[in-house]
Amino acid sequence: MNRFAFLVAALVLVVHGDVYLQGMRGSNNRLNEEGRERNNANRLFDSQNNNRGGYNQGNMYFYTGSDVHIEWTNQHSCGGPNNHCELVVQYMCGDLVRDGTTTNTIPDNPTKCERNDCDTDLEYGMHENYNYYKECDRRYRNKGLYTADQNMRDHARSTRQNNNAQRRGYECPEERDYYPYWHPTPWRDIVVFTDDTERCDYYKKNSQNVKNKGYCKYPDNFLEFKQAQGVVNTVMLMNTKESCESQKVEHGGEIITPKWVEVGAHDIPAPECKKAPWSRDNHHGNNVDGFPNFYTWKIPDSIIHKNCVMRLRYNITSGEMTKGRFEGGDGYEMIDHNMNAEGQNKKTGIDIWTQYGFTAETAEARGYVFKQDPTVKVFDGIDNLQLALALNTNQYSRTFEDRTHVFEIRQRPSTVPAAAKIHNLNVRGKRGNIVQTYPAVEYDFHPNNLEISVGDYIHVQWTGANSNPGNNAGQGRARTDRSNMVLLREITHDGKGKSPYQGQGCYACNYPEIITNKTDFLGLSTEDLINLAFGDKRQYFGDVEELDDTGTHFDLGLRKITKEGIYRYMCTRNNNFTNRSQKGKIIVKAK
Repeated sequence: MNRFAFLVAALVLVVHGDVYLQGMRGSNNRLNEEGRERNNANRLFDSQNNNRGGYNQGNMYFYTGSDVHIEWTNQHSCGGPNNHCELVVQYMCGDLVRDGTTTNTIPDNPTKCERNDCDTDLEYGMHENYNYYKECDRRYRNKGLYTADQNMRDHARSTRQNNNAQRRGYECPEERDYYPYWHPTPWRDIVVFTDDTERCDYYKKNSQNVKNKGYCKYPDNFLEFKQAQGVVNTVMLMNTKESCESQKVEHGGEIITPKWVEVGAHDIPAPECKKAPWSRDNHHGNNVDGFPNFYTWKIPDSIIHKNCVMRLRYNITSGEMTKGRFEGGDGYEMIDHNMNAEGQNKKTGIDIWTQYGFTAETAEARGYVFKQDPTVKVFDGIDNLQLALALNTNQYSRTFEDRTHVFEIRQRPSTVPAAAKIHNLNVRGKRGNIVQTYPAVEYDFHPNNLEISVGDYIHVQWTGANSNPGNNAGQGRARTDRSNMVLLREITHDGKGKSPYQGQGCYACNYPEIITNKTDFLGLSTEDLINLAFGDKRQYFGDVEELDDTGTHFDLGLRKITKEGIYRYMCTRNNNFTNRSQKGKIIVKAK
């Protein structure tokens, strides 16, 4: 049984925890709810996040070979001395991957779906499919793993963090909580951030991008047959090659032996592995540079699909585990089932006392043991004064997650050279002030500062919703997300000489430039500048001045950049100068 996967998990005390994709827009299990809270935290996946997080559905597309700017905020710090953390970014595509039209969770009983097939019932959102989930549901969990003092069930839906086997969509909890996973997964790895880059070689070699993954293969209709018989919940699938090939099961009146099957690697490059970026504790905000942490993903040329989704997992682990790893090796202590407690609320075998200079006996007497909600004696000679620690063993360590809505990846046009660089410029955020949108964010362009070269292409595109809470602050028609792009007016010098700020546009100003036939904004045509200012120019409803006439999605298309310059620009609708600013900058350099 595999005991060497690193646990993707996080140490937290009692928290409303959290990681959120800000751009590309993370759903946090939202669809199109009109309230601040999501309707169903179990719709597609287990986020462990606050119910107010996430953005309503808004779909976009990206070209192969283009650069996509991925931004996120995580609450409990990363890249610093206060914990150990990993961030794992992945994607998957599939013909039946979809957002759905209801916030209800997809059923786990096919008879409750149209045509007795939940995979094809388009009412329900779905990422992983039914067979993937059902095999997880009926497969033995990895019993070599550390589970602390939790009361566990036998199957892979039961993990230390999800010991009651709560179902969220068709996600497999064991796969969610552990990385790299030892069975096949539909997720492709993009990048792993870690505070311990010595692990990078391990992550790269064990990613299914490059490594075969195996599972115990039963007849194609085995679980469906058992479901029809009403005995599927008595079936348990083996999770190792040895146990698989020695098992005998009844199927259709015959005794058969399942086979261990290697499904093969995804046959794409190993994920990039990088030092985790810094963020502070208890704060959904920017990094030391004043901007959100981000990663630029160059979309592989091999992906062309209408239905793709991205996920981000955020994992933090206690500083008390500095001498242990969940995969062991390199002189580190193995943290596995041998450290489990003998019962609920009993101490685990994780050694924290050595770091405090205690023996095991002294540590137990003073409460310095790894267990549920311990009380500790801090002062020598004062045994009747103790302090309580809020320590949940099912959250020491812990995983948070967010996923995007469905997006499309298109083949780059044949008119764009294969070597040409494509930059995506989008809008993040949603309608409302900072309190109303939190833990999402107010509007901003992303990337906020974009550096490109003459001859590169830019793809300006944004999306939003018409279903934001009705009382959220904002201009124009209530509930609606709208944006535009207009050049800021010329920089005003300080009266003593030339302004120290170079380029076009005054960041401190809030009036746009007067557009004439001679106006230069990225070398774009006057027609493009009008489209950026007013949208698609089709009449829907409301005032054109506040962009009510435009739709939620805007797409300028690909444009080749032909002129150098520094261009600062704004959105006229969302630039409420007293409390918010939606502005951006593009620097175009010579090749």
